Amino acid sequence: MIRSATATDTGRVHQLNEDSLGQDLERMVWLVADGVGGHAAGEVASRVARDTMLAGIVAGQSLQDATLSAHAAVLREASADQAQKGMGTTSVLMQIRDASCEMVWVGDSRGYLWRKGMLRQLTRDHSFMQMLIDRQHLTEEQARTHPKRNVVTQVLGYSDPAPDTVTCPLETGDVLLLCSDGLYDELADAEMATMLAQGGTLQDTVDRLVDTACDKGGRDNISAILVCYEGPSAAVADDKPSFDKTTVVRGRTPVLSALSEAASRQQAEAGAQTHRRLIWIAATAAVIIIAAVVAWMTGLAGGTT
Repeated sequence: MIRSATATDTGRVHQLNEDSLGQDLERMVWLVADGVGGHAAGEVASRVARDTMLAGIVAGQSLQDATLSAHAAVLREASADQAQKGMGTTSVLMQIRDASCEMVWVGDSRGYLWRKGMLRQLTRDHSFMQMLIDRQHLTEEQARTHPKRNVVTQVLGYSDPAPDTVTCPLETGDVLLLCSDGLYDELADAEMATMLAQGGTLQDTVDRLVDTACDKGGRDNISAILVCYEGPSAAVADDKPSFDKTTVVRGRTPVLSALSEAASRQQAEAGAQTHRRLIWIAATAAVIIIAAVVAWMTGLAGGTT
């Protein structure tokens, strides 16, 4: 019913691979964690988070609770060793049950759905760039090359993260992609879609994604998991395509999101109004920082320093 394949690469710049991949095939769980912290601490954070999440799932925790348990475990590990102080990790954790997929994430590790030749991002980054996109200060294309594109606003192991959740009914033949930012920083969605459409085994495809990202620069560690769902399609409540019936939980407050282009724009506009909790600052400070970033970018556009 379900096949999966994984691949990871250190890339062309870093000496260590601080990404961690995890899976529990019995419980149909997969995850990607991307560590931050330097001096090998990022590798420790992602590994601790992975092991804690998988253990939590075995113990019967929900994906949300397993993610928060991982946050607490990373904090404990960091407090036990001064060299690891400040380490953290992003994560995206996925489980398939009853013809439905659930993803829980913190930071900018992503989850995508490939269906009938179309690739859609299911997760939404916890990052400065996403906040600026939500407020229409940047386009997605501008964000791809922005020097601050990798600044995240939430990580496990730092402050008080609020994991987001997305659930999506599945259809036979769906392919789900989990990845660290090292993949999508090098490959645009259209490039990933092209490679997913090329066929071959699932392992060939995930290897092709990671190898191509490495060949195109490999500026960061690159990790990806592909999961192909071959079970029965989920029943839908009406005649609308189930691709457009995806429930997203933001800060544990549910909203209904359609993953069409129009709905994505509406969701971005709504996101500018909703509570997006920053990791290290209060909401008032967040507004000040965003205003400063916008002013700085405006100054650059005007030729000032």
